[in-house]
Amino acid sequence: MAREPPASWRSPGGPLPDPVLRLAVDNLPVNGLDQEASTRDFMTMRRIGLMQEYVSADKRALLRQRAEIDVTRLDATRRSLATNLRRDVATAWLDRYFAIRARELLKTLEAEVGLQLRTLDSQVRAGKAVSADFPTASALLLQTQDRLLMVDRQERLAQIAMARWLGKDAERDLAGVPNIEILAVNLADPALMESVPSVREHASESAIAQTELAIAESNKRPNWSWELSYSQRGSAFSNMVSFGVNIPLTFNAANRQDREISAKQAQLAQAQASHEDLLRETRTSFAAAYAEWQNLVERRRRLSEALLPVARQRIDLSMAAYRAGQGSISSVLESRRAEVEAQLQLLDLQRETARLWAQLHYVYAEGARP
Repeated sequence: MAREPPASWRSPGGPLPDPVLRLAVDNLPVNGLDQEASTRDFMTMRRIGLMQEYVSADKRALLRQRAEIDVTRLDATRRSLATNLRRDVATAWLDRYFAIRARELLKTLEAEVGLQLRTLDSQVRAGKAVSADFPTASALLLQTQDRLLMVDRQERLAQIAMARWLGKDAERDLAGVPNIEILAVNLADPALMESVPSVREHASESAIAQTELAIAESNKRPNWSWELSYSQRGSAFSNMVSFGVNIPLTFNAANRQDREISAKQAQLAQAQASHEDLLRETRTSFAAAYAEWQNLVERRRRLSEALLPVARQRIDLSMAAYRAGQGSISSVLESRRAEVEAQLQLLDLQRETARLWAQLHYVYAEGARP
């Protein structure tokens, strides 16, 4: 919610400008017998006065409105920064989460390949296998260890990114991933894009330009002021009271007020066009991200239903052939590697889906809420 403006701004027309206290000495002699004497010459006066500028209620209301729009703009800026911050933290969290999941898969494959290498070594020594399977298994182990270094690097970078905002908490164990296949966004709501914090922030610029144009137009009716003063003279002379009104004359409006109005009109047109362009860009970005998110969800669902069972079946067949003496350890390792690759492919799809979900959820769905 926007912060409450000061109480003085909530009055119907806003406050008048502060009054001005004036202190002066008039007609002080600078030569002659009465030089620098403030009481002997009848024209010398010590004066104290008060001047008040009067601003119309309509103009004061516009100035108050301008200040309130500034408060709204600053609040929209804060909300925009907050939504982007939540998105960035969530993205770093998800990157770390999926790096850990990938390491678990690769660690399992590394352990299995290591076990197969030791088994193969024993079988070669016993004359039950040939050493030709060694290069394949060794190469797979090296490739797996290299990929482990890569996912370790990804997790470390994600943890460093989280530490920027969370400090020591970035090192804590992670909980489960949220449901990234559900997005609480009402696409039929026409006001959805208008509610995005970055769009709200930019909308305030148009509102400010509109108000400044109205203020410029009101300046064709200038502010006037009144002044009341009391003048003290020497004891031999009477003291005096003065009263006056100052009214600016707009004789050169075409070169002053009209030019200012034209400039404000141009600024308003630019702000409105810029806002419309940002709104269209936001709609396009959202539609593209939403469509890609839906596509990734569907791809992962289909691959999960079709690819993993096939990979599992391939392992079973290669193991059965190996036990029957009709297959090699290389075919078993290759089928296991293919299964892990399928799981890593699904994990990559899930990570991409999660990153898009974080963008859509925190910037659009959560950010558009009051």
